[in-house]
Amino acid sequence: MPVGPPYTLLIIPLHSRLEATSFFLWLKQMKELEQQRDALSHGLEMVDRARDWYHQEIQGVHQRQRRSGKGLGESDHASKSLPNRASLLLDKIQEVNYCLCDFISCAERMLRPHQRLETSDAQLLSRGKDGRYQQQSMDLLKRQNHLLTKEVSKKSQRITQLEQEKTVLIKQLLEAQFQSHAQSSWNSSVFV
Repeated sequence: MPVGPPYTLLIIPLHSRLEATSFFLWLKQMKELEQQRDALSHGLEMVDRARDWYHQEIQGVHQRQRRSGKGLGESDHASKSLPNRASLLLDKIQEVNYCLCDFISCAERMLRPHQRLETSDAQLLSRGKDGRYQQQSMDLLKRQNHLLTKEVSKKSQRITQLEQEKTVLIKQLLEAQFQSHAQSSWNSSVFV
């Protein structure tokens, strides 16, 4: 028979219902804070891993740029496959960057007024960089808008092409039915 996780039973004598309610609310708040801390710690680990990955990719790009600069006329299989990899990754990287910018701006807007007052002067000075982040966000949104417009245009062209093919197929079907009907009526008149 499986045994559940161990638990601790804590009995605290409380003198009134109000005291019990406030103690329960305090415990609930502590649990929520622990969950928030755990989620933040996990998020920080993911951000650190992402930061390492970004640094590795930047170094790889610098190395490929140096190699491309040295052997301008040379081309190898890796450089031919690079644009495919870069274009596949670029969309995901932009999506992640957008999500991070959106998350940060949303989290900053959700700060309570008393928490805003607790921020240090150094943090307020570092927020001068927000203009740069906002510009990056705007650039990212413009690129995504351009990509989406391009994709919609391609889909629209494909829809137009399919509509034309549909029209041709319907015309061929009607002609085939007409010929079949004409042939069957001709055959019936020959047998009579």
